[in-house]
Amino acid sequence: MENTENKPSTARKIYIAAALFLILVVLPGVSWIYLRDGLNWRKDAVAELGSYGQIRPAYIIWQDHTKEDLLKSKVVVVHNFGEDPDLTDANRKILDTGERLYKQFSQNPDFRLAMISKGGTAEFRSYAQTLPSADYATWVWTGGLGSWRTILDNGFEAYCLKENISPYKEYYALADTAGAIRRYYDATDDRQIERMVQHIAILLPVK
Repeated sequence: MENTENKPSTARKIYIAAALFLILVVLPGVSWIYLRDGLNWRKDAVAELGSYGQIRPAYIIWQDHTKEDLLKSKVVVVHNFGEDPDLTDANRKILDTGERLYKQFSQNPDFRLAMISKGGTAEFRSYAQTLPSADYATWVWTGGLGSWRTILDNGFEAYCLKENISPYKEYYALADTAGAIRRYYDATDDRQIERMVQHIAILLPVK
């Protein structure tokens, strides 16, 4: 008996050709576009970061009398509440944002919150100290408020001039692990807070 082979049908040939086109052309092309867009996004985000001075240390003295800077080698979000802050709507929002940052980044040992204040009303301090993030944030209840204000405000002025924008009434400063202030954000603008979160992720060391 003569052996015969069944030739692939036209439909099968089309299916095989389409599958090969998908594997060899479409998927690599999509991957390249995705990678390119990701690289461009990161490049644009990094380009938004500058250098606007150095934050000062926040020391704690332990029982054995050793001194430790809690902000050293950390990516730090800093907000200065100023002297005797009250629990205004803006301050409540800033404290609540700190709570969200705590939930998102507190497991990362390279991240810190630094809240600067001198005094504060009973309502403000009560609200701040009852949040779950209260023990996590580096609260600087400071008599050296002037030096913090000078550092942060001078950098903020330079940032506003560079970006050609009007100053925000309330702002965050974001510092990298070397203590350099890399950018400022409107602390009451949700879109800017989201951009700050993206910048935090970029600045955090990869381990």
